[in-house]
Amino acid sequence: MKTMMKNTVTNYLTKTSNNQVQSIAEMKKHVATVSLCEEAMNEIKKIYWHEKELLIVVPILMKSATTFELVESLTVLSDYTKEHVKLLESKFPEINQMPSAKKTYNAVTYKNIV
Repeated sequence: MKTMMKNTVTNYLTKTSNNQVQSIAEMKKHVATVSLCEEAMNEIKKIYWHEKELLIVVPILMKSATTFELVESLTVLSDYTKEHVKLLESKFPEINQMPSAKKTYNAVTYKNIV
């Protein structure tokens, strides 16, 4: 009896049903890939917006720096950050839109720093 049931089940799985199973699996892979791409883009946007905030904060820190070495280091950081922001803007034109994240981003102001 058991062998007969197995034969019935294997006969039931036709090429059509195998194709349907494959298409469902491919659709799930596609959905997973799309969600991973969106998640990666949101992370890149977060990096971009944090670096934009650095471009605001670093000049304020340079004004209140007390040693030449600190000013020099902050200047190098500012230059590097400007180059990275330009690179991100050129590679990802849609990056200027705020990321869709769970956290809220507060603007950095002089009062927040001091």
